[in-house]
Amino acid sequence: MRNIGCILMASGQSSRYGKDKLLEPLDGRAVILHTAESLIEAGLEPLAVTRSAAVHALMAREGIRCVLHDGPRKCDTMRVGLENLPPDMAGTLFMPADQPLILPESLKRLVESFLENPSHAVRLGYEDTVGSPVIFPAACREALMRYTGDRGGMDVLRQTRVPPCDTVQAAHPWELWDIDTPEDMARILSI
Repeated sequence: MRNIGCILMASGQSSRYGKDKLLEPLDGRAVILHTAESLIEAGLEPLAVTRSAAVHALMAREGIRCVLHDGPRKCDTMRVGLENLPPDMAGTLFMPADQPLILPESLKRLVESFLENPSHAVRLGYEDTVGSPVIFPAACREALMRYTGDRGGMDVLRQTRVPPCDTVQAAHPWELWDIDTPEDMARILSI
């Protein structure tokens, strides 16, 4: 797993939620810690990338590497993360920090699938629904670093000669759920 970089995307503004959703308690722990702990349990070493001083401080207390930046777009988070990982990784996993129900077993299957064919990007899905996280192959690194859009890395895949993205099936549909609104949090709490 050490051959896979892992960026925990934690730079959103939580504008639809109304306050920093990553710090919201979920079963006694902050949302972001549930996501980070699943990554760690899967054998990955997450690097959190955030614009929030409070998230940065929480990660420091928990012993999780974290980079604080001030770029306003998703591409800034991606670039800062990549700049802080070794350049010789076989691939990089981008994990939204607001996806706290993801299971370590699904993450392990995702990484195993990628390592079987490291020239392909691979993402988690459930049945016909595709989602995050996504692992991008090393061939995408420079394009991801140069990307200036705000839609995310899938735009980069469309622009490169990397084969189409493979999908690994999650064990449960709720692993793909993220938190954008208080209603999303209520749905996650129901699980």
